[in-house]
Amino acid sequence: MLAESLDPPSSTGLTGAAGEYHVAAELSRRDWLATVTIKNAPGTDILAQRRDRRTVIAVQTKTASPGSAFQLSAKDETPGDRDNEWYALVSLGEQLVRPRFYILPRHVLAALTFLQHRDWLADMGRVHGPQRGARTDNPRRSIRPLWIEGYLERWDLLDDSAWAAPFLGDPVFLELARDVPLPPNYRPLSSAAR
Repeated sequence: MLAESLDPPSSTGLTGAAGEYHVAAELSRRDWLATVTIKNAPGTDILAQRRDRRTVIAVQTKTASPGSAFQLSAKDETPGDRDNEWYALVSLGEQLVRPRFYILPRHVLAALTFLQHRDWLADMGRVHGPQRGARTDNPRRSIRPLWIEGYLERWDLLDDSAWAAPFLGDPVFLELARDVPLPPNYRPLSSAAR
C-alpha cells in the first residue's frame, strides 16, 4: 500500500503544486519566510522575505516530471520590471529522491524562452538541432535542464538583485542573442563571472 501512495503526481496541477511546496520548503530551510500564493497571482507562486526583512522576492515556479523538459508558454517570455523577480525550476526525481532546483532571474528565463523559440521557429538548429518541416508559431515553449545547469542550486543568487546575477546558462544563448536581438524591453544577458 505504501508504494501506491508514492506514485508521481497524476496531473499537471498536482505536479505544479508539488514544485511550489518543494521550493517554499527549500526557501524556509535557507532562512526565508516563504508563503505559497493563491492561484492566479500574476507571475508569482511564492512570496518570500528574509527574516531580517531586508529582501523580499517574488518567485514563479515551473515543475517538470522525471526526465522531462520544463514546459512554459509565451507569457514566460515577459521579462518583468523589478529586480526581485525570480524563477525556480523544479525537476522532480523518483519518489524519495530530492528534486533538482534551478534558480534563475525572471529576465534571464524570459530571454532563454524567447531565444529558444525563435531558434525553433527559424529552424536554425543551434539549440534544438536541425529538423525538417514547416514551423507554426504557437504558445508552447520549453527549457531543457541541460541549458541551465549553471543555475543548479544557486539559491545564493536570491540575496542580490536579479539584474546583477550573471548569465550561467548554455553559451549558445549568448551567441543567439547577438544574432537574434532581444526586444528593447529585455535586459541584456551578462556573462560576468561570479
